[in-house]
Amino acid sequence: MSMLPADPAPDEQPPVQVRVLAVPKGGASADEYEDAATAQVDTWPVRTAVADGATESVFAREWANLLVEGVTDGPITPTALVNELPTWQAAWAARRDEQAAAAPWYVQAKAEEGAFATLLGFELCADGQWRAVGVGDCVLLHLRDGGIRGTWPVETPEDFTNRPALLPSRPRSDALVQNACRATTGEWQVGDGFLLATDAVAAWLLRSQERSKSPVAPADARTWSLEDFRNAVATARSEGTLHNDDSTLLVLEIAAPLDDSASA
Repeated sequence: MSMLPADPAPDEQPPVQVRVLAVPKGGASADEYEDAATAQVDTWPVRTAVADGATESVFAREWANLLVEGVTDGPITPTALVNELPTWQAAWAARRDEQAAAAPWYVQAKAEEGAFATLLGFELCADGQWRAVGVGDCVLLHLRDGGIRGTWPVETPEDFTNRPALLPSRPRSDALVQNACRATTGEWQVGDGFLLATDAVAAWLLRSQERSKSPVAPADARTWSLEDFRNAVATARSEGTLHNDDSTLLVLEIAAPLDDSASA
């Protein structure tokens, strides 16, 4: 009889550090930012997520926030996403009704169409495995030894389209959501890093990886502060290498545990 590997004891689990780097689109205020990101790192499994609200819809920011909060509240699997989506949709409808009541009639009419967003959820398991689930073109980059070990679900800048799959805030066919939802798994080791990026940032980083003389490489993000990110985004937008869109990057680092004996 096969046995599942036991999770390491809490003192054997490596420290995980997460930071969120976010910049609204050029010319927009922070209130107009429609991406979302969150992380749960206090207990294992570690769960993180990013979402990109579709600008064409109203209350997209609220929908993106509900998605990242919801997907990190339990196992990150396609089944969990599909099963919990109605709960998130009901929460969005309640917020929509409250906000639309004080909005002009045309906002109320647009709200009836619902909001849309892409979503990427990531789960780091204590047994050395990781898994991700996504709808649309938010991208996961797995970094190791100064380079990219893998990307998902997009591998090249040419893979991006103007019509990514989107999660709707209004109920739709379960089959449509199931067909749009993708999942993947992999293995991690101490020292690895993971980037969760919304589409504009992901395309920019992947293009930079392909350019031999690019001033930016995906591995650079492992050391970026928010100020570094803002400066890099501003430069890339002015050069035309980064699309002017909300730019969000969640950086996750798996550090080596402290050696208590060395500090004794």
